[in-house]
Amino acid sequence: MPARSRLSVYAMILVLALILSGCLNLGPKTPTPTPDLQSTQAAETMVAEMTQKAPVPVGTQAVVSAPTSLAQALPSVTPTVEPLPATSTPVPTEPLPPTSTPVPTDTPLPTETPTATASPTPNATSTPSWKVVFEDDLKSGVWIIGKSDDFRLQYTAGGYMITNKVEEDIAYSVREESYYDMQVEVTAHRVEGPLDGYYGIICNFQNGTNYYILAVGVDGWYGIGLKKQGQLKFLQEGVDQSGAVRTGSSENLLRAECAKGVLTLWANGIQLASVKDRTFTAGAIGLGVGNRKVPGTSVLFQNIKLFSLEQP
Repeated sequence: MPARSRLSVYAMILVLALILSGCLNLGPKTPTPTPDLQSTQAAETMVAEMTQKAPVPVGTQAVVSAPTSLAQALPSVTPTVEPLPATSTPVPTEPLPPTSTPVPTDTPLPTETPTATASPTPNATSTPSWKVVFEDDLKSGVWIIGKSDDFRLQYTAGGYMITNKVEEDIAYSVREESYYDMQVEVTAHRVEGPLDGYYGIICNFQNGTNYYILAVGVDGWYGIGLKKQGQLKFLQEGVDQSGAVRTGSSENLLRAECAKGVLTLWANGIQLASVKDRTFTAGAIGLGVGNRKVPGTSVLFQNIKLFSLEQP
C-alpha cells in the first residue's frame, strides 16, 4: 500500500475514533466529557505531520491544503435556513392633506355697461294735424232746400239728397263759410239714375262757375275736376280696379283734402288720386252730383265732417 494511502487510512480511523468517542451513547447515560484542549491539539498536529510527509506523485500538483482546524476537515453541511416570514405590507403612511387651495381673490365686479346714447332721430315729416270744425248728420234744416227743372235739393230717407237733371253738368249745394286748407268726409250712395253718373265733394268754391270737385262714379270711375269760368275739366281721372270704389248703389265713404295747393281723393280709406293745383286756394265746401251723357242721377248724402288744418 503506498504511503499516501496509508496515511489517509490512519487519518480516517483517528477521526472516526474521535467522533465515536463523543457521539455514541453506549451504556448508561453519563455526561459526555468535553475533550481537553491538549488532546485536540495533539490529534491535529499528528494529522498535519502525516499529510506533510506523504509523498506527492510525479506530475501531480497538490491542490488540497491541509485543514488548519478540525472544523475545516469535516465535511460541510448546508445549513437549513428557515425562510423568514414575508415582510408585512407596509402600512401606508397617512397621506398628507393636500395643501389648501388658495381662496381666489374677490372677482372684480363687471363695470357698469355704459348706457348707449340715443342716436338723434332724423326729423320725420310731420303728419298734418286736423281739427273738426263742422259736423252734420244731414237729417234736417242746415242745407238749402229747393227745386227746378234742372235740379232738386231735399231732405229725405234719413239724409240729404241731390237730384241732377242736367246733361254734362253738376248740381251742387254749398255752405256760406270760406275755409283755407280743409278736409271733408261724407258717406254717400246712388238712389236712382244712369250708371254714368258721379258724386262727390266740392272745395274752394268761389261761385257757380269756379270750384273743385273730387268725385267717384257709379261704375267705378273717379276724378279730380276743376271748373273754371264755367268750363269743367278733370285734372286727374281713372277707373278703379282695386275695388276701393263700390259700384252701383253701394255706399262709399269719401274723403277730399284741399290743402297747401294739393288736392287728394280717398274712397273707403284708399287713396285714389292726388294732384297739385293752386287755381283756388280757399273757399266754401259743398256736395255735388254730376251727369256725363244721361241726366237723372239722384244721390243721398249722410254724416258730413269738415276738418281744418291746425297751424303749428
